[in-house]
Amino acid sequence: MIFECNLPNMTADIAEVIRAFCPHFEESEVEGKTSLKIEIHPDNSADILLKYYLLSEEPKYCFEKHVNSEVFSDPMERKRVIKRSAKVMVYDLMEKVFEKTLPYGSLTGVRPTKLYSDILQKGENAFDYFVNTLRVSPSKAELIKSVCLAQSNLKRKRRDSADLFVNIPFCTSRCSYCSFISAEIGRVKKFIPAYVDLLIKEIECAKAIIREGGYFLRAIYVGGGTPTSLPARDFEKVLRALSGMGVEFTVEAGRADSIDDDKLKIMDEMGVTRISVNPQSLNDKTMEIIGRKHTAAQFYSAFERARKFPFDINCDLIAGLPGEDENDFARTADGVFALGAENVTVHTLSLKKGSVLKVSGYEGEERAVGQMVDYARLLAKRLGYIPYYMYRQKYMSGNLENVGYCKTGKQCLYNIDIMEECASIIACGAGGISKLYIPEENRLERLPDPKGLDVYLSRGEELMTAKREFFLTGVAPAEKGGKKG
Repeated sequence: MIFECNLPNMTADIAEVIRAFCPHFEESEVEGKTSLKIEIHPDNSADILLKYYLLSEEPKYCFEKHVNSEVFSDPMERKRVIKRSAKVMVYDLMEKVFEKTLPYGSLTGVRPTKLYSDILQKGENAFDYFVNTLRVSPSKAELIKSVCLAQSNLKRKRRDSADLFVNIPFCTSRCSYCSFISAEIGRVKKFIPAYVDLLIKEIECAKAIIREGGYFLRAIYVGGGTPTSLPARDFEKVLRALSGMGVEFTVEAGRADSIDDDKLKIMDEMGVTRISVNPQSLNDKTMEIIGRKHTAAQFYSAFERARKFPFDINCDLIAGLPGEDENDFARTADGVFALGAENVTVHTLSLKKGSVLKVSGYEGEERAVGQMVDYARLLAKRLGYIPYYMYRQKYMSGNLENVGYCKTGKQCLYNIDIMEECASIIACGAGGISKLYIPEENRLERLPDPKGLDVYLSRGEELMTAKREFFLTGVAPAEKGGKKG
């Protein structure tokens, strides 16, 4: 399918709706082959006219909608309403063209729970709006509602709230579904000492920002990559720089082949409170296909060793991995939930650009993935777990979602803050994105660190100066990459 839109600033959003139905459509007009034409006519008077045409030999008029714009004194809110209305109308058209519905209707954004909460704060019925206006299925609207309830008393939403994120962009091997900037650690050994030294300087800078800016630190999160892929000595140096802060402290141990007793002891001694030990699948054949260099037995062994320490443990699973059917996924879900981890995060496979799976042409199977996700949700509920955070990504199999489940009282504050965008994030490390929360406008300003190791290492002092300015004055230098969000 090829389409054209007369308003360039809405093209990308509308493209996401179409892509949910037709993943391989082209986002630009090819002469003589346009099959969908979208005309959006914002009127400065009372109404906004939205027109959609399905083109065959002659243009076929399909939809028209009027949106009362007089009630929107805020131009940004008016723009959001126009865009949302356009997406709903395109969804209605695609539903007719492809004769199917999607679980999240016209929603394409990463954070459906954030939108749901925003609507609730306006005193409106968010559930009805999601189902009747945005075309979200009742079951998914109920999931979103449950997540919002589980995190309702944990969002601080104040200008002085902050989390500290530290990025370790190294892994023992690269998974076939991964599109992150992380590198296989064996190939970048020469960079590690310099990277760790600069990272610790950035951490000290972040701690100074927290003190001088009067920030209330909620959580520390060390992610990647796989932080435990670092040599033990370097791993300890990084964690020592983060120790003693008395807040939720998460480290993504992640890969079973990167976890040993020495690193578990280091994490315990440095005050880590929460770790991730992620199998993704308990099928050894699947592990081999996706490039994880460990077995299910190694995962069980790593989990058992971690259980000797007082960490809360999270385990990640992925629904829709190549070669797996509903029974394969059910065995993994049953096996992981039976371990009693405090958190279990169920991801839907996202076929991201740049990943080996995407390049190889793997497309997944929508019906089976939907059944897998439903199985995990019902299993979690039966065992007393609640959904406490969720997000969605582009190119997700079945147009579904990622959901974090937890035992009562075991919600991860960092996961809530970053997904609900309700706190500042002070990020350290290559590829980290710092975010300044502006509660009065319910938005973020962003300041990224460079992704490339060589660029990051060459700009150390400059990065820290920009970060201090960003968080202590609220200014994001354009030349340093500051962006509105």
